[in-house]
Amino acid sequence: MQIIKQFFLSIERTDIDENTENLISDDLIDSIDIMALVAEIEKYYGKPLDASFIKPENFENFKAIKNMLEIAMKN
Repeated sequence: MQIIKQFFLSIERTDIDENTENLISDDLIDSIDIMALVAEIEKYYGKPLDASFIKPENFENFKAIKNMLEIAMKN
């Protein structure tokens, strides 16, 4: 979860941490934030995140992001 926190810090969203829920449904992050997060994820892993993973439910909270990354980056 620490690396996910670092992704948010990198995009200057210090107001979001692992206890923050409903990031999308409560409009805490928007599409610009998601694209910035995707860029940070891709930079960290050194490979692109498949577009099929870039959907709102995968960015709803830290657990959803963690689960998505475990599947998307396992190869």
